[in-house]
Amino acid sequence: MCGIAGLVSFEAPPSKRLVKAMTDAIAHRGPDDEGFAEIDRACVLGMRRLSIIDLVGGHQPMWDERRRHCVIFNGEIYNHAELRDRLVGLGHTFVTDHSDTETLVHGYEAWGADLFSKLDGMFAVAIWDSERRELVVARDRAGEKPLYVAEVGGGFAIASEVKALLLHPGLDRRIDPIAVEQYLAFDYAVGPRTILANVRKLRAGHVGTISRAGFTSAPYWTLRFDRQPIAEGDALARLDELLDRSVRMRMLADVPIGLFLSGGLDSTTVGYYMRRHSSRVQAFTIGFEERDFDESGHATMAANHLGLEHHVEILSESRVLDLLPRVTEILDEPMADPSVIPTHLLSAFTRRAATVALGGDGSDELLMGYRTYQALKVAGWLDALPYGVRSILARSARRLPDRARSLYGKSRRFAAGLDVPAEVRLLTRLGSFGRTARAFLASGLRGELHEPVNAEPLREIEASATGARDWADRTIGAYVRAYLQEDILVKVDRASMAASLEVRAPFLAPELIEFLATVPPSLKLAGMERKHLLRRLMRGRIPDALIDRPKQGFGAPLDAWFRGPLASLARETLDARSLASSGLVDPTRVNALLDEHLGGRADHGNRLWSLVALQLWHDRWIRSGPAES
Repeated sequence: MCGIAGLVSFEAPPSKRLVKAMTDAIAHRGPDDEGFAEIDRACVLGMRRLSIIDLVGGHQPMWDERRRHCVIFNGEIYNHAELRDRLVGLGHTFVTDHSDTETLVHGYEAWGADLFSKLDGMFAVAIWDSERRELVVARDRAGEKPLYVAEVGGGFAIASEVKALLLHPGLDRRIDPIAVEQYLAFDYAVGPRTILANVRKLRAGHVGTISRAGFTSAPYWTLRFDRQPIAEGDALARLDELLDRSVRMRMLADVPIGLFLSGGLDSTTVGYYMRRHSSRVQAFTIGFEERDFDESGHATMAANHLGLEHHVEILSESRVLDLLPRVTEILDEPMADPSVIPTHLLSAFTRRAATVALGGDGSDELLMGYRTYQALKVAGWLDALPYGVRSILARSARRLPDRARSLYGKSRRFAAGLDVPAEVRLLTRLGSFGRTARAFLASGLRGELHEPVNAEPLREIEASATGARDWADRTIGAYVRAYLQEDILVKVDRASMAASLEVRAPFLAPELIEFLATVPPSLKLAGMERKHLLRRLMRGRIPDALIDRPKQGFGAPLDAWFRGPLASLARETLDARSLASSGLVDPTRVNALLDEHLGGRADHGNRLWSLVALQLWHDRWIRSGPAES
């Protein structure tokens, strides 16, 4: 695991000193080592390394034997030994003992960009080709590891985190109004956009090229819903085989490894397979004094059943609250998911004893584990009604109270949007402001918007997956492309790397993703049973109480906090003059929202957190600037 950065310029030699400053800004991603390469008077590559595989031989940047290709990369390649054997058979000579970085540089020499579709791993890679005088960049299929690209003063800069790019004096810090609206609507900007108009995310599953002609990118992989008939018993056997292989491969490391254990089905499943391959597994859990969102009891049950060495830290509300205002140090692009705080605290706790941790991310999206899938299934039945009938029902549903938290309440909220596709309903349901986002934008930004907030994300979703047959496939595609890639994986990467911890996700193995995309939805959502296939697989292996318990997660009591300990933070941060100065949101509407919440006339906790996080980000990274870090 590393943090990487680089500069490309064909007009004047780029600055190694600047690249050094950029890698210093992300030193938390790699505290063990650093390295730089100045190449062809056109490129400088730098990295900070968290040593996990081949601790001695894995130093970067790394060249091939002909010194044509130079590579830096962030992540892990789990099938590097298999690829190494193939490359040796092709005549390549390796000098390291077992470095996955060296497999990349020889693999690119042998296969070019076809290399990336052969990799089982999480990665962001940059490879300079001295003959073609171009920089090739690529990200893993799921988007576990980040990479940003910015056009700067006649050249380009790349980095693992935006804070490194902000150090470049040539970076235009103009705000992207479309990205701000997306952030308010969905709680994040959908890639390739970022909140900065001149900074772009390299999309997951894409390969890009920086050359004299500029920057271009294209997908090397897309999610394909090639649904195949399969008996449940055969699907269970295949799922068992793939999970076992994925966990085993993700346990490869030359450093201590652990497990994020919540006591939910997903993390307990990962723990079960880890115990298949190791007699000693360390599991890490954070609990909370507030019982409403404490899962430590279930985690203890799972650890005792599986025979794990269990480490638990109980946190007070005040410890979480103390860290919330400093969330922008972890997130240098705004993302309104407050669970980044407990994720960081869990990562810091785990890092005391381990350098790598496995987690359960990806299961809910791919196996239909969210309650949203149930609500959309009900709404899908209603979709079969004639459009005129649906329009009447939608108008009627919008008049119903919106406080219900039951499946009926979720179905009602989706029914209220029966005149739009399922994936549109999903996007607007997940975010803090949804369809009302534009009304809260500052007037100067509203004037630059010319299409609905959903339009561009829907194009991204459609481009990221093929073969979707119905609402189920489309919703899985939307969850993967939007919520998983832009929220969950961003949160986990930043929260864990801020603690110098690598987190791996066995459910996101390429072979497993591709298999689950062929499984009929009826085996994932059987009747109203979510994650049916995984529940069946684990029944008898782990306690029924863990299989059947409701999904919990970190449900921060934001409504109460913004009337109590966070009220002063909200008043100070959302001061009308500060909002007017930043020019992101409408001060009048925001302060009316805050007054309504503080007066107890409505609950706006999630919206207020979204607004506070956005303004804190602006104050930290735009108004103050990275030099004050």
